[in-house]
Amino acid sequence: EVETAGANAAGGGESAAKDQQSKAEPSAKKNAKKSGYMAMLAVDTSYRHKGIGTALVRRVVRRMRRKGCSSVTLETEVSNKAAMRLYEERLGFIREELLVRYYLNWGDAYRLRLWFD
Repeated sequence: EVETAGANAAGGGESAAKDQQSKAEPSAKKNAKKSGYMAMLAVDTSYRHKGIGTALVRRVVRRMRRKGCSSVTLETEVSNKAAMRLYEERLGFIREELLVRYYLNWGDAYRLRLWFD
């Protein structure tokens, strides 16, 4: 993104900033759909089973959708049954890929994606 303040300070004015912006963003890039990514969600054990994780994910998903994303992607450890239930059963994420030895502890992960209509 081109900042108009920088163009104005250089003496180019607002029209120069718009010209630079149109060159920097071809029409194909403007129309490209974004994909959101969610990482590192954790709820302290003393606060689990209160709906906090579900509420956080729903809030992030809503925001990504409003920002124009066509989907949201995340990874979670295969052995994390609680996270798998949350993402797949409650929120509608689907398994997209098995990532073998994805984590530093050599644990496998699933890449999950939630597609928007």
